Amino acid sequence: MKKVLVFITLVISLLVLADFTISVPSETVSFGSKLPVTIEFTDSSGRPVPFTLKAKVTLGGFDKPEVFTKGIEANGKITINYLVPKKKGDVTLTFTGEAKGSKESLTKQVTLNVVEEDETVFSEKLNAAIDSFKGSVALKKEGKKTWESVKASSKIQEGDEILTLEKSYAIVKFPDGSMTKISENTQVLFEKLRQSKDGKILVSIVIQKGGTYNVVQKIVTGSSFEVKAGSVTAGVRGTAFGVDYTDEKPVVKVWEGEVFAFFGDAFVIPIVEGQQIMYQEMAEPIEEMDILLENTKIEPLEEPLPAMEEPIEQPPIEEEKPVVEGPKEEPAEEPTPKPQVVEPVAATTSKAYIPPLGVETIRKDTSNYIVYSISPEFSVGPVELGIGLTAYATEVGGALYYGVPSTNPSTNIINMITINSVALKLDNFYFRYGNMPMTSLAMGFSVRDYFKPYAKSFDVKTAVGSFSLMAHLPYELTKLWPFEFTQSDDVIAGEVEIKSLFAGLDLGLSALYDTQVSTANTVDSATPVNLSVSTFLRYPLMSNFYLGTEFSSQILSDFSGYGFGLFGGISGRVSIFDIVAGVYGTWNGFKPFYFGRLYTNDKLQNKLTSLTQGESVFGLLAGFNFYTDYAVGRLYLYGDFTNDWDALGEIRITIPQVGAIAGLFMYGYYYDTTPFAEGEMFDSDTISYLRITYPIMEKTLVAGMVYSWDYIQKSWVQSVYIGSETSW
Repeated sequence: MKKVLVFITLVISLLVLADFTISVPSETVSFGSKLPVTIEFTDSSGRPVPFTLKAKVTLGGFDKPEVFTKGIEANGKITINYLVPKKKGDVTLTFTGEAKGSKESLTKQVTLNVVEEDETVFSEKLNAAIDSFKGSVALKKEGKKTWESVKASSKIQEGDEILTLEKSYAIVKFPDGSMTKISENTQVLFEKLRQSKDGKILVSIVIQKGGTYNVVQKIVTGSSFEVKAGSVTAGVRGTAFGVDYTDEKPVVKVWEGEVFAFFGDAFVIPIVEGQQIMYQEMAEPIEEMDILLENTKIEPLEEPLPAMEEPIEQPPIEEEKPVVEGPKEEPAEEPTPKPQVVEPVAATTSKAYIPPLGVETIRKDTSNYIVYSISPEFSVGPVELGIGLTAYATEVGGALYYGVPSTNPSTNIINMITINSVALKLDNFYFRYGNMPMTSLAMGFSVRDYFKPYAKSFDVKTAVGSFSLMAHLPYELTKLWPFEFTQSDDVIAGEVEIKSLFAGLDLGLSALYDTQVSTANTVDSATPVNLSVSTFLRYPLMSNFYLGTEFSSQILSDFSGYGFGLFGGISGRVSIFDIVAGVYGTWNGFKPFYFGRLYTNDKLQNKLTSLTQGESVFGLLAGFNFYTDYAVGRLYLYGDFTNDWDALGEIRITIPQVGAIAGLFMYGYYYDTTPFAEGEMFDSDTISYLRITYPIMEKTLVAGMVYSWDYIQKSWVQSVYIGSETSW
């Protein structure tokens, strides 16, 4: 007992007489700088005490992020660097020290004043230059509305923008030797390009889409080189790093040196050599470091250091020909070869529009093609036949292949003849081969408008008495010689139905099966759903429009889990509208419309979700699709009874060519996870944009404006779009 009392006495005396001190060289700090903070824990006699240090900040960060989570072990004294944010005002740092052998702790705070850097010293405009480029690269000067092709002599100034198309890049070189490589399909704004009289530089690049790779020279104190992507800013002090910005997800990769990642200019996380950080943009501003760390992934960087210059393709070596002896002559002096400058391919404008002739850019699986086709159709009684001529290339001016685009290209001109479609329509039988139609099964609760662009399929419908059958088989004929028949998609589907089984009700069973989906296609390599089975009972209110119910199951590929869904309501087609509305319940993570129009796209981008065992949701859904020759679209609203609602809408309008007017394409997208929360259609978590383009070379090359909703600033942002107009 005496020993216990002695121990308690020692602990109490340690805590009472211990000294826990925080010291900083200055209480005033400037944007983006480092401030060393020294923390000491000593006993009553001044001897160091081993302790665990944890910290909290109202703004900023530390060069050792683990101090926010598990803490840092120290032997009496430790110095860590406070990373100053880009937001002025008072900042409170809270430190807690827990002595080894005791669960008691001491806490102290330090208040700092963050002040804005004086940028007036950067009074001179900085000129950067195009060091090299490849493919189609466009430049828009500050204050101009038009884009022009870059040249080897093009200069970059503050306010200029650069746009690269597919298989293109540009390298920008700064006066201090730093370089930025702008990757393909990227648009960047040079927000700040300035320098001071004593050689300091101020560079700020904003990635509107795409990515950059940057090699920054060791810059003098007071200089700044930053790359912005969404709400994340990467600030450096001499390093090789990359920044990507796709689908609202900034990614920062560091191959050499160190990068500070500023989140909304408020919090800071360091990224050291060999690391990458991935962040999912959030609808609400982040107010605590713990929330930021939960939504941020810091992982080892396995990607090799990219090359700044891409290797030049060498011409094929010609076969050496035999030399024929003749009279010898003195060799003439060879002229000095001139260096070749690669210029972007100039876009050509179609001078006339021939309806049967098509030129379009398509994407099949992960490959892009430029397709040239003439595809007239013929009808003879119940038979419809589409036979055309088709050729394609993988790039503008590239090698030309014949037939339907495939992984086994053909140069045999006989394969230019393609069977685009075959259809047979009888009273109780329908057969069609051609471009894949949108497929819905049962009431459309689990499988609704499934579609894969540019894939062909066989679709059969037959009826014998009250029994009917539908089958969807994704195969296509790619070559006539040698004959080649391939599977165009991984998904097969079918449905059987018995009409007016009792009381005028129709009973049916449908199934959809993905033959190739794997864990590689899912988020976090989860087990994928590959099978949907539904049984339905419906009553026809009018032709192709029903009141009914559907019970569906979505099944994991290894049969280890099942999700169930029950829907009751209306479904079917009225005029140009395909409508669904009703109440539903789901169990074990069943997802309405899982096999829908976006399934193929999510699968290619490895974004498919899996089932969540034990999850149940009850709610309402309503929506419609519509289809016309010049406009297509959809709008859905669905959610549970706890006011957790989602709204999703898309529309595409094509204004055809009239006389000398080339026509117009308009595409709009809208998504909101809380459509009623703030009482506004566009609020702090709305993702929306409107693209208006006109054809330069039909759908292959279009140009126009994009208006994107900035949910952080709650305002519309205007930018320029140059690229292809893919079919919706």
